[in-house]
Amino acid sequence: MKKMLLSGISTALMLLQSWAPIHAQESVETTPQDSLLTDSVPVDSARLERMAYQAELSKEIAAMSRTNLGTKTHAWPERATFETTQGGRTQLQWFWFNPKTKDAPHVWQMQNGATEDVFYLDQSTNRAATLNLKTLQGAFIPARIAEQAGFTGNATQFSPKKSPNWEATARTDTSSTWTFREGDTEIQVVLSNEKNGSRAMAAFNWLRLQPIEPCELPFTAQKYPLISLTKIAGNDQALLQIRALEWTALETPLEVDATQLSINDPERDLRTIAREWTDEKKAKEATND
Repeated sequence: MKKMLLSGISTALMLLQSWAPIHAQESVETTPQDSLLTDSVPVDSARLERMAYQAELSKEIAAMSRTNLGTKTHAWPERATFETTQGGRTQLQWFWFNPKTKDAPHVWQMQNGATEDVFYLDQSTNRAATLNLKTLQGAFIPARIAEQAGFTGNATQFSPKKSPNWEATARTDTSSTWTFREGDTEIQVVLSNEKNGSRAMAAFNWLRLQPIEPCELPFTAQKYPLISLTKIAGNDQALLQIRALEWTALETPLEVDATQLSINDPERDLRTIAREWTDEKKAKEATND
């Protein structure tokens, strides 16, 4: 595979060197004085051969501009369903997670969106993408856009253990309510009384992926799963409401082989590929010396 890649890069570099002569030649062939020759068999054959070469070269360059999302197979055996209401709009999302793996990529999907694509974020590389899990096709979300959209984290965090910000204001057999007031704004967080650290962290990780203002959660939310979060303005208007509707243990885990996810990468232009090829060549020469 590496030999094929280097061969493709070499061919791409050859294209850059031969592009101007090719076009210069085409301009000569299409002059009025040579109009009769353009219909000749030898010229047509040469042009068809050149067009075929350029088409094949374009395929190689396109292949080199694609990137695999990783080297592992990931599995997510559990899924949470969240509902977000903001600005009069309600949205449902699925969020897959693995209680036994902390560094697995994040995968979530809009349930009332226009497509079946999922959002995919590998926090180890901080790269985001949209994927169709049926066709294994997708496209990278450029880092700048991913950051602006909040896909790479919105700085939501847990409060310190002895923080005075949160006050326990209500408790039932199944839940406890915590309240945080700042100026005219009040945040109410309802947590389950059933301790489950993996689900609690799944809610936290999902919340950080949302395009919302950062939130501070009670310290105890690290161990007790989120049931709801409501942000209320001074006029008792709900600015944001989030609810965890369902936690599902899947009969068949969602599995993704990252090595099979080869998707378009807008950050891998021909210049970047050529630079990588040059750096690898220099490294090999230094090793041989």
